[in-house]
Amino acid sequence: MCGIAGFTFPAELDGSRRAAEEAALRRMVASLQHRGPDEMTGVLADGVALGHTRLAIVDIRDGHQPMRDDRTGVTVVFNGEIFNHVELRAQLADRYPFRTRCDTEVILAAYLEWGMRCVEQFNGQFAFALHDPRDRTLHFARDRYGKRPLFYARSDGQLCFASEAKALFASGKVTPALDEASLWETLHLWAPSAGRSMFAGVQSLPPGCTATLTPDGELRISRYWDLDLSDDRVERDMTEEQALEELGALLHDAIRLRLRADVPVAAYLSGGLDSSLLCALAQEQLGGTLQTFSVGFAQERYDERAYQYEVAAAIGSEHHAVLMEDDDIGRLLPDVVEHAEAVLLRSAPAPLFKLSGLVRDHDTKVVLTGEGADEIFGGYDLFKEVKIREFWSRRPDSTMRPALFRRLYPYLAISGQAPSLIREFYGQGVDEPDALDFSHRIRWSNSGRIGRFLSSSALERMRGHDPVAAVLSCVPDPVRGWRPLARAQYLEVHTLLSEYLLSSQGDRMLMAHSVEGRFPFLDHRFAELSARLPDHFKLRGLNEKYLLKKFAAGRVPAAVLERPKYPYRAPIAEALTGPGAPGWCKELLTREAVDHVGVFDGSKVERLVAKLGKRTTTPSEADNMALVAIATTQLLADRVLMPRHLSPAVIDSVRLHAA
Repeated sequence: MCGIAGFTFPAELDGSRRAAEEAALRRMVASLQHRGPDEMTGVLADGVALGHTRLAIVDIRDGHQPMRDDRTGVTVVFNGEIFNHVELRAQLADRYPFRTRCDTEVILAAYLEWGMRCVEQFNGQFAFALHDPRDRTLHFARDRYGKRPLFYARSDGQLCFASEAKALFASGKVTPALDEASLWETLHLWAPSAGRSMFAGVQSLPPGCTATLTPDGELRISRYWDLDLSDDRVERDMTEEQALEELGALLHDAIRLRLRADVPVAAYLSGGLDSSLLCALAQEQLGGTLQTFSVGFAQERYDERAYQYEVAAAIGSEHHAVLMEDDDIGRLLPDVVEHAEAVLLRSAPAPLFKLSGLVRDHDTKVVLTGEGADEIFGGYDLFKEVKIREFWSRRPDSTMRPALFRRLYPYLAISGQAPSLIREFYGQGVDEPDALDFSHRIRWSNSGRIGRFLSSSALERMRGHDPVAAVLSCVPDPVRGWRPLARAQYLEVHTLLSEYLLSSQGDRMLMAHSVEGRFPFLDHRFAELSARLPDHFKLRGLNEKYLLKKFAAGRVPAAVLERPKYPYRAPIAEALTGPGAPGWCKELLTREAVDHVGVFDGSKVERLVAKLGKRTTTPSEADNMALVAIATTQLLADRVLMPRHLSPAVIDSVRLHAA
């Protein structure tokens, strides 16, 4: 895993202008040192600057970048892994003179053979920039789910790109400023919609897309892959035995490919089904040498250590754990926001930031993680809600059908007013089951309530932008005709998974400590299998991930298999308010500081902080979300939008190769 950065510039430069461009590239690369501390390099040639920070994992001796094909001059900088590079190398060996064992060179060979359609051959996680001097084009690509980031911006006729926005700002060519429309989207959708970023003028190449910058400056974006769960792909006569056999073969192979490395590969172990199964199978393939890493919480209601230890003991892994105290959240959140470059609605990335630090402290660079199984196999409560609401929609006046929510959330039966509360909350849009946002309307509406804390001026500016309409406008028309569960899966993959889980909780928290995450369930072949599975293999009644549980039986401890779905959460109010709050909270959450940034209303924030600091009642979900959104917005303004100091020694250590 690595970081990439670069920009276009006029092909003819005088000495002073060239020196300025070289300095800009050095700063960009230096700002990404955390993504690749093993080597920092760059080159300026043919009107294109390409920079790279390397986290050496495959072909440690020879896999240096930028990598150039001597015959054609085609040059690539690459962040990620092509897991099937061994097979592709064998396929291309008689047509390309390979000099290394690394997957970067396979990208060069594949491009020269197939052009940018080469990405269709890759099983991997990647973002790369490739310059072809033969026709003066600059190409970009991003993997199918967007596991690896790629941002770009235009400035004075130049196009700049980088793995993180901070590198664009370090170039001196792009001025950091908050994009309020993206913030408004985040307050509803948990992240900006595909193609946007948190910053004005900075865009993100959407997942599953390539882009080509032509010699005349036009950037052409093309989609090469999308999740297809259309009804006509479902194999309704598939037997459970057939499905289990395919699932098992694919999961074993996905793990096998992701264990390929010239350094040890470890795994995250949360104590849930997905990570426990991955760890068990990886331990089998590694012959008993797996290291597992987990996070525990001092607060019992967040803690899953009992399950983690049980799984580690059952599979015989060398297990390591880190404990999160409440004050760790507040202490770490400034660094979390600086690396995430995002406004957050949860504090959950903070424990993962600390966990990746533990991994790095054990001289480990690569971990397997379980992201993707819930989206692919129907694991979230949201999917169960869709099933109940769709059933309810057939008789909207029914009093019995909404009572099914008591089976899903037993605590709703405590209050005598529960029936009316259920109807009011879960009945939103229940009479529109064919609406594209039917599955997510409740979540997005609930998150959007954070808007009540915005300043009047910010709210007035944002009101003209509809976040839900923005994300739905990107959904292909055929999706509207899919069955409800498939529509819900599509939206979940394209919003929460790609734009939040794989970014703020995934890539950014891992790479903050130079650790690469690998995601076996996000092998694109699982998406193809999911498309063929009948819905009852995913969600059987209200039993989530039915097929995956069947496969896991006997492979993970029964306690893990039988436990209820446990959402990953971390403390918020108790970490950011009251006498134990860190100093930055007392500085950035004051009325004056909030009003100075101008996004939220200082007086409203002051009242919210005072209310939550009293600890007289359990904070509501809405108040917790609002608090962390406000806090991370203030931190974003303080840590990312302000000028950032880069060590002169680090800048000077970036080596620029001769063209």
